Amino acid sequence: MDIGLLIGSCLLASLSPGPAALSTIETSLRYGQRRAFWHTLGLAVGETPHLFLSLFGMLWLTQHFPSGHFLIAASGTTYFLYLGATHLLRPRSSLPEGAALEAGPLRLFFRGAWVNFSNPKTIPWMMFIITAAKVPSNRFAWSTTGIFLLCTLGSELSVMTFYAFLGDRLRVHLKDPATIRMVDRVTGVLWTVLGLVMAQLAYQLLEVLR
Repeated sequence: MDIGLLIGSCLLASLSPGPAALSTIETSLRYGQRRAFWHTLGLAVGETPHLFLSLFGMLWLTQHFPSGHFLIAASGTTYFLYLGATHLLRPRSSLPEGAALEAGPLRLFFRGAWVNFSNPKTIPWMMFIITAAKVPSNRFAWSTTGIFLLCTLGSELSVMTFYAFLGDRLRVHLKDPATIRMVDRVTGVLWTVLGLVMAQLAYQLLEVLR
């Protein structure tokens, strides 16, 4: 297992301005950085089921369907390149509107948990991280599972705390359409690079299967 690549992939996954990042920024803008903590904690909890599903799904594939690794990598390539093209060709000009409700800690916590739990890109991201960082998936080990959870959840908490701080400091700029379009274009480049990395991994897996 490549710990450096695992940490780097987890940080990049969390830094990518997706639903979790936008929801965190919006929460910070509406309720302040301190109350956004409960939302961030919910994000980490909402991501946990996906982490276990991804890790044990890879374990099952290794044991019963070896070519599944290639299919996952190929699917990831297609999905990431699609996201890259979408962000580059159709950048947004505004952040999504949130519910105009005053929220207590429990409401913010469950809102954050739902954002990550319902995010369709979470499992593909986890599959990509497991493949790229060579996380052992041929057998279950508490040490591997613990390191994987520590890196993924630690990255999510750290990065979303940073986004909450950023949202609190850049209130005016985050509402500027030009800035939002620029963020989307940068994100599009990142998705495209990740798609190309995944394509290389898919090719390597195909060579092994041959």
